[in-house]
Amino acid sequence: MKKQWKRLLIAALSSSSVFAVTWYWYQSSDHRISSHGNEKPLAYVGKVVEDIQRRPASRLLWQLVNTGEPLYNGEAIRTSERGEVRIQFVDSDRYLDLEPESLIVIKKSEGEIALDLMEGSLFVNAKAGGAEAGAPGLVLNSANGKVDLSQASASLSKGRGNSVDVQVLEGKASIKSNDGQSKDLTSTSSEIRILTPSPAKPIAMDAESLQPIPFQWQGFPSSTQVSLWVGPSRKLLKEFVKAPLNQNQTMASLPFGRHYWKLVATSKEGKVVAESPIYKTEVVARYAPTVVFPTADAEIPATTTPFDMTFKWQKGDDTRQTTLEVWSDANLKNKVTSQNFSKEESFVVPALKPGTYYWRMSSYYTDSDKPVLGKVQKFAVKPAEQVKLEPPPLVPVQVNFTIPETQVTQYYVESPRLGLSWKVDKADQVSLWRVKLMEENADPATASSVEVKDTKLTTPVTKPGRYIASIEALNKDGQVLGTTTSQTLTVAPLPLLQAPDFVPAEGQLQASMDGRSQLEWSKIEGAKEYWLTISKDGKQLKRSKYTNNTTALKNLLPGEYEVQVSATDSYGRSSEPGPVRKLLVPDKSNVRAPTLKKIKVN
Repeated sequence: MKKQWKRLLIAALSSSSVFAVTWYWYQSSDHRISSHGNEKPLAYVGKVVEDIQRRPASRLLWQLVNTGEPLYNGEAIRTSERGEVRIQFVDSDRYLDLEPESLIVIKKSEGEIALDLMEGSLFVNAKAGGAEAGAPGLVLNSANGKVDLSQASASLSKGRGNSVDVQVLEGKASIKSNDGQSKDLTSTSSEIRILTPSPAKPIAMDAESLQPIPFQWQGFPSSTQVSLWVGPSRKLLKEFVKAPLNQNQTMASLPFGRHYWKLVATSKEGKVVAESPIYKTEVVARYAPTVVFPTADAEIPATTTPFDMTFKWQKGDDTRQTTLEVWSDANLKNKVTSQNFSKEESFVVPALKPGTYYWRMSSYYTDSDKPVLGKVQKFAVKPAEQVKLEPPPLVPVQVNFTIPETQVTQYYVESPRLGLSWKVDKADQVSLWRVKLMEENADPATASSVEVKDTKLTTPVTKPGRYIASIEALNKDGQVLGTTTSQTLTVAPLPLLQAPDFVPAEGQLQASMDGRSQLEWSKIEGAKEYWLTISKDGKQLKRSKYTNNTTALKNLLPGEYEVQVSATDSYGRSSEPGPVRKLLVPDKSNVRAPTLKKIKVN
C-alpha cells in the first residue's frame, strides 16, 4: 500500500513540474514577443471593424488585435467575414485597408516593406507618402514577380492559384518579373475608365440630406446597356440600377457605409460583353457644427448699446474648418460678418445694434472641398428691460456609445434582440435618455423611440438585420442636452456549431488486434458535448454522449461499422452530423489463447 502511495506522489510531482515549466516557458516567450526588444514597428493598427486577429512571426496562436497596437516584421493579420482593418505605416502617410475574409503578411527586407497577400483583397494608398525622404519602398510579392507600389494607390485581390490581381487607381506602379525585366503598370487594367466616383476617395454626404451619387464612365462598347452592380462584399454583388441604353452615366442612391460595385455592359440580347473591375466606395456622413448659443429664436438682452454678441458651437473631430456667417436681414443679403476657424469654438461679434439677426455655422472636412451647411437660425437683440428672463442656457453634454467592437454583431438563440450601452461626461445634468432605433435604409420617420433612466438597454427587434441606433440626453424639462453619433449594429442568429471530423481525416478507421477502437475527432470551440453514433448495415446500434473529443470502444464484434459524430452547444443545439466513416473490427486477434497442458479427470 505504501508503494502505491509513493508512486502516486511521484506521478503528481512530475505532472506539476511539467505544467510549471510549460507555463513559465509560455509566459516568458509571450513577454519576449510582446516587448520585441529594440525592434521598431513597421505599422500600427488603425480603425478596426469586428474581429481582427494577428499572429506574430514566432508564434503559432492567433491573437485578437485592437486599435493602436504596433505591427512588427513577419506578422500576419487576418479578417473575419465582416471584419475590416486599416494598417497605418510608420514614418509616412501610407496605409492599407484589409477587406473581409483576407490574410496578409508584412515583412521588411533590403530597405523595403513587402506585402504577401495570402487570400482576400486589400486597398493600398501609398501615393501620398511614398516619395517622402527616408520612407522605405512598398512592394507586393506575387507569383509573377515583385510589384512596386511606393507611388501608387491600388486595389489588390488574390486570384486563382498564386496570382494576384493588381488594379492601379492613381499614380504609377511597376512590376519586376523573376527574370529581372521591369514593366510599368498603367492606371487602369482595361479600356474602361471610371470618371466618378473616385474609387480612392470616400463620398462625403450631409447627414441630413442624403443625395443620389452620380456614376460616370467611358470605354464601354456602343449600343450596350450598362448596369451598376452593388453589394456588401466582392462575392455578393447584385444588379442595382440600369443606365439608359447608350448612356455613360446613371444615378444611384446608396446608404451610408461601405459598398463594393462594378459596371457590367450587356448587348441587346442580354449577353455580357464587357465588365469593369470591382471597386470599393465608402459613403460617409458629415455634420454641421452643433449650435450651443444663441438658440433658435432666442431674445438676447443687451446690457449695452451697441452690444458685443458671443457665439458658441461644437465642431466635429475630423473638421478642418468651421465658418460663422451672420446677416441682418431674412434674405441673407446684408452680411454682418463671415469668419473662418480651425480650432476655436466661440467668437465675439462686436457692436450689434438692437434688431433681428440670422446666422449659421458650416463645416469643412479634410476629405471634401464642399462645406456642410448648417440651418439658418435667427435671434433678436433687445434692451434688457424688454426681454423676458429665460432660464440659463443648456449645458451641453458629450454622449458616446461604449459598445465593444466585438459586439457590433450581436447573436441570439431564440428571439432577436439588441443590447446598447453608452456614457456621458456630465451625468448630473441628465435626467432621462431617449433611445432611437430603426432598420438600416428605413425611413427615419419610422424609427422607434424609448425613454430609459439607465445608461444601457436591451430591447427586442422584429427580425435579424442591420439597425441604426442613437441616444439623446434629456434634462428634467425634456430638453435635449446632447446626442450620440449613429451606431450601426447587426443582429444575427447564433450559427450552429461546425460538424466535427474524425482524426485522421481520410481513410478507414480500424480497431487494434485486441478489438479496442481508439476514436478521436476534432475539438469544436463552443461545444459542450459530443454525440457518437455507431451503426451497422444501416441500423443504429448505439448513441453515446462525451464531454471530450476522444473515446475507446471495446466489445465490438468483428465486422464493419459506420460511425458518425456531432457537437452540441451550451444551448442544446446540435450541429450537422459529421461525415460517416467506416470502422473495421478485424476478426483476428493477436492475443493467444491459453494452452491446456494437462487434464485431470476424477
